[in-house]
Parts: sequence; C-alpha cells; structure tokens
Amino acid sequence: MINVYQMKIDVSNQGHYTNTYIINDEKQALIIDPAYDYKKIINYIKENSLDVKYIVITHAHADHIGATEQVQKYTNAKVIIHKLDKQALLFEAENYSDMFNIKKQNIDLKDLIVVEDGYKFNLGSMSFEIIHTPGHTAGSICLYEENNKMLFSGDTIFSDAYGRCDLYKGNFNDMLNSLRKLFNRFSDIMIYPGHGEISNIDIAKKKIKLLVAVNGHSI
Repeated sequence: MINVYQMKIDVSNQGHYTNTYIINDEKQALIIDPAYDYKKIINYIKENSLDVKYIVITHAHADHIGATEQVQKYTNAKVIIHKLDKQALLFEAENYSDMFNIKKQNIDLKDLIVVEDGYKFNLGSMSFEIIHTPGHTAGSICLYEENNKMLFSGDTIFSDAYGRCDLYKGNFNDMLNSLRKLFNRFSDIMIYPGHGEISNIDIAKKKIKLLVAVNGHSI
C-alpha cells in the first residue's frame, strides 16, 4: 500500500516551513527534501519501521537539505541530486546556509547518485522519473511517480505560484520553459510542493498562468 506523509518542518525555528515528504510502499521508502529537523524525520522512520532506499533533493537550497547528512547516515540511503545542483549540496556553491543557520552537510560522494533529465528508478510498486525543471535553481527537479500520478514539484510550482527566480543560478526564462514543460505534459494530477499545501495541477495552472500574464508573459 502506497503512503505519502507530508512533514511540515520549521527550518531553524524561523517560521519558515518546508515540506519533507516520506513515501513508502509497505516498508520500502524514500524521502524528498529532508529539511533541518533530522530527529523528527528519523523518529518517523523508526516508528514506522521503514527501510529508506533513497533521499531525493529537488534543489540544493539550505531549507531543503539541512537534515540530509544525518538522515543519510542513519538510513544508508542513496542521495539523488541533479548534476547542476551537486556543488550546492556539497556546499561548494551558494545555497543560503548562512540565512538558515544550516551547517555543512558532509555527504560522501559514494552515496550520491548524480542525475540528469529523464533518469528513472523504481521502489516497490512505484516508478519514478526525474524531470529537470530549472528556473528556481539550475538543477531544480520535479519527481514524477507514474503509477499513482503524483508530482513532487519542489520549489518549481506551488499550489498558487511558481518559485522565485532571483536567487543564485535562478533564471526567469528557464522557469517559464519549465512551467510550459510541466503544464503541457500533465493534467489532473496531484502536486506535492516544497512549501505550502498539496493541490491539483489544474488548479495551480490557472493561478500560475494568471501570475505570469500579470508579468507580461504567457505559458
């Protein structure tokens, strides 16, 4: 049985909430964006006796990666990251760690799976695809689960907006192309964003298209 748990984590106790998702099929599990509170994440894993195989990073901003090292060491899971955000995950490029008081994540290269657009992997009865969606960061990704029609969208799309493009390696034109890529491909699926509430992509489309139009563009 597939279960998706949305864990809202207050990053550095600053009132900035990031969604960490834990998805499991029976006892096999993966974690998306382990944010800050590793104790809370590990307690959930323990309480549910989960065998975590993968940790997926939608993008390497500090508010999404702050518990990666501790959770990886506890689970011995592989960490999946797009190649263009690898340096930020390893703290070799800007990831806004100072803003959130996030310490450097010491992740062994042997535990990384560095991917590109279209990379696929399976977990239990679930089939996942990496969709490269630059704009918020150069290596931002969405994770699509084909069998249950779920899109984990990171900070590319939220229930009512798209991610900001004015941070390190962000790019508005890339974001527009990523939005077109997602909206042309998907309809009537659930989206699980990096912040805020779970929604249907068709609801998000209407709000985001209006937002883009107000800025003088179309998607």
